[in-house]
Parts: sequence; structure tokens; C-alpha cells
Amino acid sequence: MGQLPDLQQARRRLGLALNALSHDRWVLGYLRNGWLQPIAASEISRRFMQGRPLMPLSRRALYEKRPLVLNSVFEKPETSNGYDWELDWPAILYAPVGEMGHRPVGLLVVGCRQDHWYTEEDVAYAHTLGITLAPLVSALRGPLGRLNESEGEVAQLLSYGLSTQEIARAVKTDDRHARELVDNVTRKLHSVNADDLEFPIVQIKRRAFRL
Repeated sequence: MGQLPDLQQARRRLGLALNALSHDRWVLGYLRNGWLQPIAASEISRRFMQGRPLMPLSRRALYEKRPLVLNSVFEKPETSNGYDWELDWPAILYAPVGEMGHRPVGLLVVGCRQDHWYTEEDVAYAHTLGITLAPLVSALRGPLGRLNESEGEVAQLLSYGLSTQEIARAVKTDDRHARELVDNVTRKLHSVNADDLEFPIVQIKRRAFRL
């Protein structure tokens, strides 16, 4: 699997780090031509494995190089499980991913399905996490950018630890084609340095934890 076990561990550590923030969904992606191209998400769903245009507030967060929060004071009677979740959910946090003082290379989107108010401490933590994730996103955006849409989906499914047979069912193809996709992803991610996929120390609620 080449670097893929490290990608799986990186996703696991990110999930642990995000336990410090209230959320029902998260998506981490890199930036490309005004779109967010997903690297990993909290859910195994094809709709979160495909690129999508940046929302206006996310563009502002990237321009200002700081996390921004969208809190709705009115609860909407219906919420969306599709592409409109960033518009429909009452609490969304956008955290740019990049080195301090440099142009962001990615974006972390975190949201709550129910009413929630992200505090200044939450925003500060998201800011620190965005800086911490910069090497990982920088290392992956080039190799992932060389994947086609199907290969990009397979890379994310591999980060969940799915087998070739499970991937075949998820992308609705046969085992042979799924093996070809896995081999292509492995080859194209071979150049990724395992050390760049680590973010061992994250400040959580004013306490240091090693993940």
C-alpha cells in the first residue's frame, strides 16, 4: 500500500484532534482553481469525495488567513445532508490551512447540525490546527492533484481502511477495475514523505496531547 497506511493514520489523528470541537461533520481539503478538493471527511459518502466551489465566507476566511464562524440565530425547520450543508446548518467553522503568515494551501470545514455557538477558544484552537495541518496538506495536494476523479475517491476510501472489494462496491465497479484504481493511487502517492503526514502535537483546550 505504499504511503496509504500513513494516510489512514493521518486521518485517524485528525479525527482525534477534532474531538476538541463540537461537530457533526468535517471536511479537509486543498485549494485548486477556486474549488475545495477534499482530502478526507468525517463520512464515507461520494458527495464529500468530490470537489466543490468555495462558499463566500470560506473565501473571506482564506483571504483574511484566519478562522471564521457562521452562526445562525434562527433554527431552520429542515437541514440538508447534501452539498448545501454549509448553507443550511446553523453552525459552520472555516479554518484556513497554511503556515503562519503564508497563503493558505487548504481549508478545514467543521459544522454542527444543531444550534451551537463556537467560542473564541474554539476559533483559536481551529487556527492552531490549521497551522499544524499545513505540512500534511502541502505534501498531499500535488500528488492528489494528479489523480482523476475516480482515483481521488479511491484515495479517500483507502484512508478509511477499506479493502479492494469494499472499494469496488462503494464506487460501483468490479474488483479488477478497483484493483487497477488502487494500484494507480498507490503509485501516484509513492512520492509522499511519511514524515509530512504527521502532526504529533496539537494544543487541545490549553493542554498538550500527543496523538
